[in-house]
Amino acid sequence: MQRDYFVIERAGSNTYPLLGWDQSALMFRKGKPVNLAEPIRLRLAEPVPPMPVMVDHHSLPAPVVSRRLMEVLARFELPGVQLVPADVRVGEAVLRYWLVHMWRRIPCVDRARSQLNVDADDGDVLGIDKLALDEDVLNGMPLEERRAFRLAESVVHVFHRSVVESVMSLTPPPEGLRFIPVPDWNDSAGFR
Repeated sequence: MQRDYFVIERAGSNTYPLLGWDQSALMFRKGKPVNLAEPIRLRLAEPVPPMPVMVDHHSLPAPVVSRRLMEVLARFELPGVQLVPADVRVGEAVLRYWLVHMWRRIPCVDRARSQLNVDADDGDVLGIDKLALDEDVLNGMPLEERRAFRLAESVVHVFHRSVVESVMSLTPPPEGLRFIPVPDWNDSAGFR
């Protein structure tokens, strides 16, 4: 089961910009869906590349995806995942993307098999050197409820193989993202 799950990371090109909030992000930190009348506002985050290349996936660190990736994700009707329209300001232009708001978090880090840096006072996970998912927790849920989720223990966005295969089957292949199998991932993977 461990190899059936992947962590999404941004591709390692310095020309693909990180994104930042151009408004308050407080409503997205409450672990519930948001109700908005208009798209959220995002901008390029520092350091802005001299010639930014806008691709199918950018990191907020939550995933922000292009229309074609949003359409693939929408077909799955993922519980606990909301695709929120986002206007990204790039110079004088405003481009439409979608924030993948994973408001439902699943506590499924297998603490015995993972290698974690844990706060001695409160037990919070400070870093993950090796991740193993708790298969009992995941097997206790129907697949439809665990195709995409955020770990409760850390800001890590996880996708099931079925979603990853659908995304990666797009022609041309999506740009700006990597899906790393859970056993091969650690929290420094985004910097490689």
